[in-house]
Amino acid sequence: PPGRDGTVFGGSYDDNVYALDVAAGEREWVFGTTNRVVSSPTVANGTLFVGSDDDSVYAVDTETGEQRWRFETGAAVRSSPTVVGDTVYVGSDDNYVYALSTADGTERWSVETGDWVTSSPVVVDEMVYVGSNDNHVYALSAVDGTEQWSFETESAVDSSPTVVNKTVYIGSNDNHIYALSAADGTEQW
Repeated sequence: PPGRDGTVFGGSYDDNVYALDVAAGEREWVFGTTNRVVSSPTVANGTLFVGSDDDSVYAVDTETGEQRWRFETGAAVRSSPTVVGDTVYVGSDDNYVYALSTADGTERWSVETGDWVTSSPVVVDEMVYVGSNDNHVYALSAVDGTEQWSFETESAVDSSPTVVNKTVYIGSNDNHIYALSAADGTEQW
């Protein structure tokens, strides 16, 4: 789980997010949602961002555990948020990838895929890379969500991508790991 100096954060199936003291393991605070928390929290600039099966993305103050904002999607949010600059990128089981303002949770853009998105987005060079249960890997403009390319596999893509040296590496439920060109989605192997 991500943390700040002296604190570690984690979600739980008991519908809570916990802040724990690293040295003693004692609770600093507990933040409750109304359903389990499968998403891993992401911390940036004193704010924790996390999805919940209660169809929401939350922003929580890392010092106090107080909610800063809540963004409701149309289904569970099992994808782990990615924060770049002042934008949170996250997928939802409502078949969308969202870009939200870190300040207030305002939707900047959303892009519909053909099925749920449990994959956690990766953002490199103003491109968002993410898998979908519709058997595709997507490359979207981080600025406005415009699809740059998509690559079809033979099964769902629940895996989260890794991007290294202009290559996107991602697994599919078709029992393959793919290496794709980050520029145009061409299969390398």
